[in-house]
Amino acid sequence: MKVEFEKQFGKGTDPWYAKAERWAKKQRFPISFLVLGLISALKEQWIETKIHNEMRTVDADVEKIHEIWDKEEKPTTTFVSKPSVIKGLDDMELFYDAYKRAANDHDDVMKELNSTDDTVE
Repeated sequence: MKVEFEKQFGKGTDPWYAKAERWAKKQRFPISFLVLGLISALKEQWIETKIHNEMRTVDADVEKIHEIWDKEEKPTTTFVSKPSVIKGLDDMELFYDAYKRAANDHDDVMKELNSTDDTVE
């Protein structure tokens, strides 16, 4: 006595090719052989197309992110070089704009944190 069964693991629905392969295996020899070959070729093409479409949507999302980043204010760095007491050696300073903004906002942030008013604006 020969018992054959198939079990599909995982949640969700079976993809079209799994259903088609199960159907093809139930057919007689010449049909099953030809249909399984056709399903295999279509499955490869289908997977390649899905990957291509997904990559296209990822590329579109990347473009949107780049547009958003281009619209944002870019931090600026300032380099200042002054003559030093030592001949041939300059005093150099590097200023980063984000630090200036943080220093300017420090008093406002501290007032907000130390306030007794817990209402949200």
